[in-house]
Amino acid sequence: MTEFYEISHNTSYTLGVPEIYEFEHGLMDQGNCPKCKASRRYPSGNLRALLGNSHANFWPDVIASGDYPCFIVSHRFVNALRGIGSRLEVGGTVMIIGPNSSGLSLDDMPHYFWIDGKQHFAAKMNFEASGFVDVQFCEVCGNRTDNISLTYRRQHSNLPPPITFKYDTNSGFDLFTTDLAPTAFFCSDRILECARQHKLTNIAFCPINQGVFAMHECNSVR
Repeated sequence: MTEFYEISHNTSYTLGVPEIYEFEHGLMDQGNCPKCKASRRYPSGNLRALLGNSHANFWPDVIASGDYPCFIVSHRFVNALRGIGSRLEVGGTVMIIGPNSSGLSLDDMPHYFWIDGKQHFAAKMNFEASGFVDVQFCEVCGNRTDNISLTYRRQHSNLPPPITFKYDTNSGFDLFTTDLAPTAFFCSDRILECARQHKLTNIAFCPINQGVFAMHECNSVR
């Protein structure tokens, strides 16, 4: 039986990794939605990024971004997944530019790419079973909202509900998104085993039965 995980960078629990502070080029901004007032920013094509000021020791295979939550991965990550026949849709490259005070050499930087979460849509959330309250989607921009306080209460109870979704087994995606958000990625156990085999770094895997807010260090190999 296939097991599923929430997958993200593991920067909070991994020492010595850099983090992207700002995208200097490639983020499109259409302003706020005229109906729900949500911000309409999204990546498009090749991105140029600046690192934060914190010192770093090595280039990871998944790198965090504080400016916009792109899922940014190295060429090692891309090659590893494609090597097991997993479908992968790259949105563009991510070039990190100077000035750089991280201590890492930009000459040694691996090729980075961002994964297009909109193209990786392969499952529909059961929001009620996952602890969300009063979920609505804007009819103009598609932005999802919910009752923040009631959702927080349900998802932070003594027995938080598991993340529940209906996965399209015919999609070909072992790494995928849902209607939760195009930037919230999930994966099958094939990705976990692939990451372990190739010793991919700075990745957190959290079993979906632990709930939406239970992300913690489950696998991170330097």
